[in-house]
Amino acid sequence: MSQTLQDLKTEWNKIKAEIEQVKSEYDHLISKRSKLHVTVFFASNSSPESLAILQEQAEAEANRLSFDLQQLDQEIKATQIKSRQIHAKLAVKQAQINRFQAQQNWMKLKQHCEKINQLANTLESEIVSFYQTAQNFEPVSEEWLPKNPQLLDLEMTQIPYVQVKDKQFKLISKPINFNQE
Repeated sequence: MSQTLQDLKTEWNKIKAEIEQVKSEYDHLISKRSKLHVTVFFASNSSPESLAILQEQAEAEANRLSFDLQQLDQEIKATQIKSRQIHAKLAVKQAQINRFQAQQNWMKLKQHCEKINQLANTLESEIVSFYQTAQNFEPVSEEWLPKNPQLLDLEMTQIPYVQVKDKQFKLISKPINFNQE
């Protein structure tokens, strides 16, 4: 296996060029097949010798056409098989490129994940402090006094959080724990 991403991409480009070459070869064979034709012979007269010669020429032409078609069909099938094999090679190379890039990016993503989760935890504790400050009223037991004002209306009770699951990062919503002490 290649050592660098550039090596993998170079190999991928070579395989892609092979595909283009095989496609060109296939297109040429299809074009050649579609241009095959039968030569029609006409008898100079209707004598038995002339008709026998005409029959012989027609059979020879039909045999030639049949042989040419069989040969072209075999070449077309071989080209199709070669094309499938090269496409399979390209798919394998693409998988190697994807794996290489995933390995390169995994550590960076893991660092981002840790930073996001650290910020989410900090945000959660700040929201909880904010909530507790807004709720910090010491009620007096007199009924004739007005109720405590509502300073905070919570419409969001979740924060973004990154979770690692099955070799994949997943951005989820984490509920804010308002019962922190």
